[in-house]
Amino acid sequence: MKNLLISSALCAVLPLAALAGPSDNSLNWASDSMPSSIDFYQHTIREGIVLGHHIWDTLIYRNNATGEIEPHLAESFRWVDDTTLEFVLRQGITFHDGSPFNADDVVGTIDYVTQNTTTQSIFFLESAEKIDDYTVRIHTKGLFPAALEYLANIVPIYPSDYYAEVGVEGMSLHPIGTGPFRVTEVVPGERVSMERNPDYFGGVKGVPHLDSMEFRRIGEFNTQAIELMTGRLDWIWRVPPDAVQQFEGQSQLKVDSGSLLRTGFVLLDAAGRTGDTPLKDVRVRQALSHAINRDGIRAAMIGPGSELLNTACSPTQFGCEGNVVTYDYDPALARQMLADAGYPDGFSIDFYGYRDRPVVEAIIGDLNTVGVRANLTMLQASALSTMRLEGRIPMSFQAWGSNSIMDSGASLGFWFDGSGNDYARDPQVTAWIEEGGSVIDPDARTVAYSHAVEAIAENAYIIPMFTYALNYVYNKDLNFTPVPDETPRFFEASWGAN
Repeated sequence: MKNLLISSALCAVLPLAALAGPSDNSLNWASDSMPSSIDFYQHTIREGIVLGHHIWDTLIYRNNATGEIEPHLAESFRWVDDTTLEFVLRQGITFHDGSPFNADDVVGTIDYVTQNTTTQSIFFLESAEKIDDYTVRIHTKGLFPAALEYLANIVPIYPSDYYAEVGVEGMSLHPIGTGPFRVTEVVPGERVSMERNPDYFGGVKGVPHLDSMEFRRIGEFNTQAIELMTGRLDWIWRVPPDAVQQFEGQSQLKVDSGSLLRTGFVLLDAAGRTGDTPLKDVRVRQALSHAINRDGIRAAMIGPGSELLNTACSPTQFGCEGNVVTYDYDPALARQMLADAGYPDGFSIDFYGYRDRPVVEAIIGDLNTVGVRANLTMLQASALSTMRLEGRIPMSFQAWGSNSIMDSGASLGFWFDGSGNDYARDPQVTAWIEEGGSVIDPDARTVAYSHAVEAIAENAYIIPMFTYALNYVYNKDLNFTPVPDETPRFFEASWGAN
């Protein structure tokens, strides 16, 4: 990875006329990815999730200070039985277009996500039932202990009449929600402009301090850095460890960091969805696991706060434990194992990535050392996701934040559920994961998840790499607090003393 080199002459090439921040109570932030659709239910890209938490609201929400799930759009909730949740809704809330929020919107949203979307995360919902204008019951398909976690994170409520009228494309170009910010402009693939919702009810999120906010996609980190240092940006993240020290001498900036739920891993086509490749042989997959210097890559490119990963889920998630097989870095053993599997001269394979190119290139370099010639193609996240779902990706580097759900079902249940994302297609593993997500007893859930975690490691269905740690750099006058779920709360941010 190249070090960030920003000279005063280079900084001077950017005009300062576009400066924002404390002077007009705005926030300009950037990242290297942007979802192709802003519609929350059409993507799993982190930037889209962050935008979604500012545009829309959920019935319940996790209090960032206490860690507890509390009523939000709802004023109260209760379990009626093992598969039924009842919500009493707040009254007087309006959407950004002025239309009133009520039970019809909750029922309309649940009808949509259960009938018209392929989003795997909504698998647990069965239906919603209107009791009266401000009382709703939501029914799950079966016993699902993690229902509150999911409802608090990934089921924002849409205005049902508006969504029925404009559909996915309309909601992406002109999003309407109840959230703390309302969208003023969307330029697909480039930027999203927002302003404070003057009628926001507050709830768990509280009333926002900022008047406006703009998100831009800037693919090159060096460009992000230059714009930050010249005042055209106020906040960036995913700052490479080797670039952090070069910001620390900038008096106008603050360097911050936080550990994350997000994991990085290499996905392998063990099921042969892309054809009869060497990856179908468990000996080859185990050899590749020994070939990659996982901890060395982690230390050099992710840095302090990250941890070596040996499981197919985050160690912080409920149920992510077990006596797993581990694969030490041993290229000589990897070469011998490849020879024993019938590949003494290695082989060629296509390898795909969408982010963290230096990490991907380091992985490919290690594979090349043992004779595996990986042909790299870097794609946009949405393009890679489409190809993955179609079964066209033999090897890829993936990063997964589990939609901020602190339950192993959010990771194991996404990558090993028999869907288009599953390249193992192991029915026993899928059955264990389903069992872990459908029993109440926490010990029984842990046992089921542990069986799945151990089998995934033993069969080397993926190559776990590391947990992420995130570096942020932002204007020193911005009051901002990093959070582990990788969903920055800009509605909590402010300028100066408050």
